[in-house]
Amino acid sequence: MKLKLYIKLVSASIRSRMQYKMNFVFSMVSYGIVMMIDFLMLAAILNRFNEVKGWNLYEVGILYGISSVSLSLYRTVAPEIHEFEKYMIEGEFDSLLIRPVSPLVLLLSKNLDLSRIGGALQGMIIIALSLYHVSHTHSITLLLIYLPVILVCGWVISFSLALVTATIAFWTQRIKDFQTFTLYAPFYAANYPMNIYPGWLKFIFFTVIPVAFINYVPMLFLLNKSGNIYYLLLPVLVALLFFYLALAFWNFGIRFYHSTGT
Repeated sequence: MKLKLYIKLVSASIRSRMQYKMNFVFSMVSYGIVMMIDFLMLAAILNRFNEVKGWNLYEVGILYGISSVSLSLYRTVAPEIHEFEKYMIEGEFDSLLIRPVSPLVLLLSKNLDLSRIGGALQGMIIIALSLYHVSHTHSITLLLIYLPVILVCGWVISFSLALVTATIAFWTQRIKDFQTFTLYAPFYAANYPMNIYPGWLKFIFFTVIPVAFINYVPMLFLLNKSGNIYYLLLPVLVALLFFYLALAFWNFGIRFYHSTGT
């Protein structure tokens, strides 16, 4: 029942967005170009070195592409979660609570940011180009088969991090500063292999903010860096566990919401 309602709400949101097709196309292309320029700057830096801690440019490109796609998919389907502080500041969350539908379902069905698809496409292009070059030295059959799983797990972990951050707003009202530490900085860090970071930072990326499981852990095995086939199971388990904990934290946080009375 909830799934049918969600699909109807999402369909309505997409129809509303697509009324302005040129704006959608321009936003999607411009966002993709901005992210491509970001990668080109990264490539220009890495091109001066043969490798970084055992990872060459194209292997880092795979990490970057997976991170970009994961974050872009989250920003596409959950823009209202990302901008959740406005619901606290402006009192808009009250209107969600009085409806006979889960507030989270309503948030996920509002204002899909389709322009972020450009970022996902850009990430897929980088992955494809990187895989082409990596295929000269590695067998990528298993990687290609497992890639959809990686991207889904990356999306789930991204969304879970965002949901935890949004939940903090029930106590603090504002979350923009928190997003720097829970989303922006970790995902920028996930563009690179985790072995370049100091031990305390790696501990955070493997536990509290588990972005290491979005791309680094499975790629260790798939690119013959280290580990075993169980490394492919870890992202799935971490994604499911983190999603469960994020959802539980969200439901817990709602109990502490105080209406603005407006």
